Amino acid sequence: MTGTGLYLTVVAVIGVSLGFIIRSTAGGIATLVGILLVLPGVVSILPQTWQDTITPYLPSTAGAALYDLRPEPGSLSPWTGFAVFCLYAVAGLPAAAIVLQRRDA
Repeated sequence: MTGTGLYLTVVAVIGVSLGFIIRSTAGGIATLVGILLVLPGVVSILPQTWQDTITPYLPSTAGAALYDLRPEPGSLSPWTGFAVFCLYAVAGLPAAAIVLQRRDA
């Protein structure tokens, strides 16, 4: 239960940073949906060895590790996955702050 709340909080932070960077509501939402929902589908068409390497570190998969009751072999542990997911948010916030300060100052 707590994991889902933490996951959605980080999704919101990533969405806000994308909104600041793109500066378009529709663009920010589309980018967030693309990153969280479309990117795993695109990775699924890659060769299996690439999938095994890349998939655990995708934002949606890393964040979902926090609330998986039975993690799959090769996936990240819950708190490690959440830390990777938080790194995506932490990477987006400074970029958003810089873009916001340069454009709207």
